[in-house]
Order: sequence, then C-alpha cells, then structure tokens
Amino acid sequence: MITYLQGFLDCDACPSTIDLEPWSYTFFLRTHSLFNSLLFSSRLNITWSLLFRPPRKDLRLAIPLQSILPKDLFTSMKNVRKNFCTRFLAQLITPCGSRLLSWKDLRFLKRVSNKGSVPVWFTYLFNFIVISNSSSFFVLPQFKIPISHTVASISLIDISRNYWFNPQWAISFNRNTNSFLVGHVITTYPAPRNEALISHWIASLVDDLVSEFTACQGCASAILRSSTSKTLIKRCPSEGCFSYVPLSSLIRYPTKPRTYIHADTRSVSLSASLGYAKSLLLFHLFALVRLPPVLNQAPRISDIQLPFSVSTLYIDGSFLPPSSHPVSSMAYAWTAMDIDGFILDSHYNIISSIFPSALRSEVFALLHGLDSLPQNSKITVATDCAQLLSLWSLYVDAPFIPRMLKESNHLLWSSIRTIMSQKNLNVLLIKVPAHADDPLNNHVDALAKAAHTDSNLSSRPLSDLLAPCILQFNSLPVDMNIRKFIRDIFDAKSLLTLAVLPRFISHSSTSDIDWACTKFCLNNNKQFISHQNGHSEFCSFRIKLLLDMLSTLTTLQRRKPHIYNPSWLCPQCNSSPETLDHLWTCPYILPEFSPLNTFKTLLLALRTNYLDKFLSASSLISLPDSFAAEFTALNCWDCDPPSISCLRLARGLIPISLTKFLGIYFSSPTIWSILDTPLHDFHFNLYVQIWLCRSIFFHHWESAQGITKKMKSSALGPSSISHTSSNILPDSSTPSLATVSLDSWVSWVSSSIIHGGS
Repeated sequence: MITYLQGFLDCDACPSTIDLEPWSYTFFLRTHSLFNSLLFSSRLNITWSLLFRPPRKDLRLAIPLQSILPKDLFTSMKNVRKNFCTRFLAQLITPCGSRLLSWKDLRFLKRVSNKGSVPVWFTYLFNFIVISNSSSFFVLPQFKIPISHTVASISLIDISRNYWFNPQWAISFNRNTNSFLVGHVITTYPAPRNEALISHWIASLVDDLVSEFTACQGCASAILRSSTSKTLIKRCPSEGCFSYVPLSSLIRYPTKPRTYIHADTRSVSLSASLGYAKSLLLFHLFALVRLPPVLNQAPRISDIQLPFSVSTLYIDGSFLPPSSHPVSSMAYAWTAMDIDGFILDSHYNIISSIFPSALRSEVFALLHGLDSLPQNSKITVATDCAQLLSLWSLYVDAPFIPRMLKESNHLLWSSIRTIMSQKNLNVLLIKVPAHADDPLNNHVDALAKAAHTDSNLSSRPLSDLLAPCILQFNSLPVDMNIRKFIRDIFDAKSLLTLAVLPRFISHSSTSDIDWACTKFCLNNNKQFISHQNGHSEFCSFRIKLLLDMLSTLTTLQRRKPHIYNPSWLCPQCNSSPETLDHLWTCPYILPEFSPLNTFKTLLLALRTNYLDKFLSASSLISLPDSFAAEFTALNCWDCDPPSISCLRLARGLIPISLTKFLGIYFSSPTIWSILDTPLHDFHFNLYVQIWLCRSIFFHHWESAQGITKKMKSSALGPSSISHTSSNILPDSSTPSLATVSLDSWVSWVSSSIIHGGS
C-alpha cells in the first residue's frame, strides 16, 4: 500500500489523524526506524501536526483486485500483497491506463515476484479484463484506469556531462510525424541547443511487447557521420544511424543500469517492453495537460497575479545573522519584466524566521515569484545564487527522489514542484554575476536588503505552503531531515535530564552553563571516548570529573563511612574536606608544590591559548583594541580564589558568560571549534599533574590508615547505616528536580527552529 501511494507525488491518501499504536504490532512497521521514532515520540507527548493537501483521494477508481478476483485466487496472491504491496489493478496497468502490463514488465518494475512461472491469478485477470485477440493487452472500457490513479516512475536524461560521452538508453516522440524513436544517447548539449545526439535502434518485431532491438544502419532521419564528433562516433562501433533529438521529448528507456550491446549481432535486449516505454513517455508528455485544473481550490503563496506578457524574472534573497541584527532576519525580492525589457512589477517582503539561512531566502524568492506567474507561462528566472541552480536541476528538473525529503528546505522545494505542475510552467534558470554591472540584479538585491528595515511589512505564515505533507512541531513546520530532527529532540531531552541533576545546580542555576557548547565539546573530540593507546583511564577521569564522581575523600566517606571516618580532612593539607573543588584549591604542605599553584598555571595557560586563537580567527566584525582586556577580565579566569565559573570550566562545563561575550564577535561554530581542543588538553594536564600525583599520595595515605584493598571491596559493615544517618547530613542547598520544568526541552527545540541554533 505504501509503495503504491508513493506513486502520487501531488496527493495523499492518508487520513489527517493517525493512531500509531494499533500499527505497532505490524512486523514491517515495527522494524521501520521512522515509524518507531514517531511512535516513541508520541508516547512522550510530542504532538505532530500533519497537514495534507489536496484532500484525500478516493482509491476506488484504482479498482481493488479483491473486487475482481475470486476469493481463492485473491488469497493465493497473499505473498504478492505482503512483499510488493500490490493490491490495486492500477498497479498492474500502464501509465496511460489502457493496457495491462506484461508479466515481464511487472517483474522488472518489482510489483510481483521475480521467481516462478506466471501464476493462475494473473492468467485469470488477463482473460477477464483484456480485450479478446488484443496483442497489445488493451483492457475493456470498464477496467480503464484514470491517469490520475496510475503509477508512473519516469527518469529523465542525465545532462550532468554535456559534450562528454554519456551513454544511456532513451525513447523519444516526434510530434510532427507522431512516431517513436528508441535510441542510445551518445552525448547531450545544453542551452540554447537543448539536444541529444542518439543512435537509432529498431524493434526486432512489429509488436509493442517486444524488448529486442537492432542497430539501424541508415534511414531518412539520419545525419551524416561527418557532421558529428569523430571522437564520440569512435565510441559507438555498432551504431550506424545518428540523429539529434530535443531533450524535451526524451526520457530514459526503463531498463537495467548496465545494458550492453552485443558487438557481434549489433542487437540489445532491454528490460521493459516497447509498449510500456511508449506509455511512460506519453504520460510524461501529455498527462499534465489532461488533468483537470485545481488552481482555484489550492491555496497560494503570493497574492500577486502577473500579466501574460511577463518573460523574465529577477530574484534575490537576503539574510542577516543574529550577529549583525537583534534577531536573524530573512527577506526576498523579485522584479518581473516583459520581452521588451520593461519592468512590469517588483515585490519585496520579509520571511518568517524559521530555519533561517541565506539559501532559504533565495529559495523562497523563487517560490513566491513562480506563484505570481499566470497559467502556462514560459519564463526565464535570473539569479546570482549558484547553489539554487544546482538544487533546481536536482529537485525540480528531475523526477521526484526521496533524497529531497532529507534535505533542508524540502517543504519549499515540494511547493515549487506543486506550482510547476498546477500552472504548467516552463521555467529556465540562468546565472547572473553577483555584485557586478547587471543593473536589474543590483536592483532586486537592494530591494531585498531594504525589506529588513521596512516596518510596514509583515511576513506570511508558512502554514500556507503547498507541500503535500507538512509536519509541524509546536505549531512550527519542520523543514529539515525528519530523522535528524527527531534525534535532536531526544538529544534535547537527554541534555535536559543531565542539566537538572542536583550535582550541576547545587551552587547556581543551570542557565549559567552553555549546554549546547558543552555538548559539542563532549561529542566532538574523539579522544574523549577513545579507549585505545592507554587513554581509557583519562576517558574515565573526564567523565567522572564532569559528573562529580571522582573518588575524592568526601565521596568515599559517603559511600563507605565504616572505612573512611567522616571526620577525616584532606590528606594533603589536613585543613578542609577533600571535595572536587578542593582538588584544585588545596594548599598542600609545601606551598610551592600545591595543586592550587599548578591549577593557576594551567588555567592561565588555557586563557592565553584561547586568546591567541581568537585573535587569529576570522571574526564577524572587527575586534576592538579592548578585546584582550575584556576577555581576560571574565570571571571564569578568576583563580585566586577560583570563582564558581572557573571551577565549572575545570569540570568541562562551558560558562554562558564566556560564549555570550565571544558571540558578539564570532559565529557559534567558530567559538565551539576553538574551545574544544584546548579544553581537552587542559583536562589532560589536570589529570597528569594533579590527579595522578594526588592518587599516588592517597594510596600511601590509605596504607598508613590500615585500609586494604580487601576492605574497600567488602560490603558495608553492620554499623554503616547508623554512621551514614548520623554523620553524613543531606545537602540542604540542593534543589529538588521538581523545581525545574522538564518541558523546557520543547522551548529549546522551538528556539532551534526559529533561530537556527543547536
């Protein structure tokens, strides 16, 4: 069923509300990662809004096979329904809706099994619905399928290697002679020619069911070999008849990727029959014209209707990042011209700040401009964005590919495809140089930038997008890879679970920590999770340091009070309890060798290292002369005595005051990449110069107290409960988890959608 529904690119047959729980018992869905992500997120009270356009299509016109086949024959095709989702007659009919596909074609299209002989149910279906004595498998009138319900998988010619030898099988239609031509594409030529050089191949029999072809050695439509590239012709020793064919009348012949020509017989066997290839081509060339217009029922992005005289459209987008603007801002503009070069209309506006980026503003400018065009327009769109042209050829000029749904802005591209189909637009994108001498491009560029400061403008809600399916989170459309977005949701919840642990909020609020940067530094450095080359102990040290789980004396006193007397103080200084923070502030017996001095030296070296890297990094704005002084004055560098921000930085928790200051001058990726590696080296120095030395000293101190390894591995003593309850008092300053809202992750994810952050 899902495979069949994927054939509809501009409609959907699913209800607007889906209860996922009953489907969780279906094996094929239970093992589907996307289904499980949606199911588990729904159990976490994550609400997904799915807006479908156009309304649900009635599948009765596709004629269910259950209504045609006898019950026993329908039951016998259980494996076909289960493994290939073949349930409707429309899946067994050619794209034009008038012929039954041959069993060979059905096998090639993977709608039936590739093993065994023709089953009884197909033989019965053939005798029941096909016109008697029809060699081309034409079906009776009552079994014809509307072209809006047939399944057509069309592949266009690959034009990525123009002028180069790029062999591919194709079929074309000559509108003047009403004839088909099967050929082997040799090479393609871009605009203004828009042609392909192909060799002519002839079917071995006058029958639409044939798939055997031989090379034509010369006919009336052939061109002279001398008028083509000799280098290309040498690559085709078996072919003798060549012609130029417009790209607009060509599609790929449905066959396996590697179909070789037999050099001895000059023949080739293609995978699909000639009849199916013809039907596919006719569907591609004429199906959109036959479909009833639905423009009046569909919503629109633009309220502007340009006249039919429009011939050229200049578009441009503008993006202001948060560093140069209070909040990120996107805007677009376009200018429409007629064939004489007169400006018909210009328009500019701002865009809702959702997944903000420069590319998104360019794509939306294209979307709004196309929606302003009249029906059946032939238009040239000029843009200075090279990436827009490459994505256009990938997502619009080619058949639908699922990869598009994994890319950012896929909702905008789906809307563009919908507009192109509904309005039957003929669009040619061209590249113009940016910031050059093109006055019209400079004009739309100035309009797009002016939109940021025009207080009279208001953005249109993106709920009016024309994509067939829009997923919304917290009333915001999700215009990115949905799998990655769901992973981000679970990352946000996991990060929040970590952030609200009492060990992180015992002294100050979690808002003092930049959790996004902290997560980046933890996940990005591969050495952090490396257990090779003797780094397993250091890996354990960093994790325990972050979570305040190092085996300090205070921690051991809580765990085993029957072994470690709760009244004992730090073995190195005997002046304070040995807590995690005391490791870096211990004065020691000999002050010149104290951990405090070592910590100061390492922290100041970290500050100097950071400062040098930021001074040499590319900044968003020019660094002032006071940058170094302001950077060194941040409280996270206060180490005598160490401030709370300083002690948190020692644990690997990046203070928000540090990243907030740096965010004035640098982008977030730059800040995070610079903070990462030096922080790892700083922790390694703490591990070697302070923790290992302390551990050796502590081991000898334990031996002096008579504490053996056997005692430490033994269970708690009988009096341990009384010791624990009487001497280890709970920390009254530790706040409860109930004081922190566990729903704040929803705000984090929503903020990520709006501001484009992590």
